[in-house]
Amino acid sequence: YRFYFICVSAVLIHKVSLQVPGFIGGSVVLPCSSTEPDQDTEVHWRQNGSKIVYDIIKGKNSVEQQEPRYKNRTETFPEEYKRGNFSIKLNNLQHTDAGKYTCLIAHSSEHKTVELIINEPTTENGTKSADQETQKPETDVVTSSSLLWVYIIVAVLIMLIAGFVIGCRKKIQAALFSPVLTEDREQTEINV
Repeated sequence: YRFYFICVSAVLIHKVSLQVPGFIGGSVVLPCSSTEPDQDTEVHWRQNGSKIVYDIIKGKNSVEQQEPRYKNRTETFPEEYKRGNFSIKLNNLQHTDAGKYTCLIAHSSEHKTVELIINEPTTENGTKSADQETQKPETDVVTSSSLLWVYIIVAVLIMLIAGFVIGCRKKIQAALFSPVLTEDREQTEINV
């Protein structure tokens, strides 16, 4: 049973991807960090598995193969590469930017998936205001390490609950099949 719950927990944790909201015309940071920082590594950002968003080759930005629709709309943080942070900022968001973005880190075969959800900013009555159209809201960056801790806590809680259920079940079975109860049942059957 414990092995089953550990496997289910691992599958659930692996399937969860970070969702990042963005607004038409705004900007958003898509987080990606490595547990093994290496400034000279290769990092490849892809949208929906194939569209080339951004490449970082040996610590240098490479946009030669970049999809034309991302030209002059993406930026990185080169001073963060040595810390293992390979996040990108996507500016002037459009409806077509919605989807899953994958950050592939070559040296460690790590990959992070971020789902970008595009929303249109609205006022209280449901229409766009002039202020909102010119604003470029920033989102809070959730680091991969903080997400890892959330996943670990969830996995531990699932295992604790599973252990509690299994322990209770064993105690109930032991109580039902204890010798004292068996003798009492036999005594009751004789008296009847």
